[in-house]
Amino acid sequence: MNRKSALDLAILVSCITGMILSYVYLENAAEKKISLLILGVTGMVFLILAIVDSSKGSEMAVHESGRKGISEILLLGEEGNITAVWDIYGKTSIVFGKDEKENQVDVNLKNTDYAGTVDGEHAVMNFSGGNWYIEDLDSENGTRLQRNGEGKKYRVSSREPCKVEKNDVIYLGLAPIKIH
Repeated sequence: MNRKSALDLAILVSCITGMILSYVYLENAAEKKISLLILGVTGMVFLILAIVDSSKGSEMAVHESGRKGISEILLLGEEGNITAVWDIYGKTSIVFGKDEKENQVDVNLKNTDYAGTVDGEHAVMNFSGGNWYIEDLDSENGTRLQRNGEGKKYRVSSREPCKVEKNDVIYLGLAPIKIH
């Protein structure tokens, strides 16, 4: 149950409690009817909202389990094996680099075999218009992109973002990062 459904149900329980208290403690018949009517209608609205919200929550769970877009970044070892994984699902920006005191990076390559070829803030990947784009941050060893299935590596500019697709490999210096 998501937080919104829980809040809807809490309001529903409050309405029911209010109805019981109104019925028991209000002596004026007109006040009792008005109170019961208002609380009853309010309770019904929030019951409907709770049902709608819980069905939306189950749709979201199905959507999340069937991720079709880019959701992970994989650091590849020398033999192409996966040595580290970062979950990026739901994020809109990822900074690659080495996490040193002055740098704030999301994908930290400081303790990897490739650390010597990666700058403190090497590259950034941003989500815009339903797609991911990467830009080099004027790094010393550059950023290159190898499209899925192609042997050629393209240099990524610091001035023009480059679209990234699933199964592309990004090279930050010599560090191979597979987009998954």
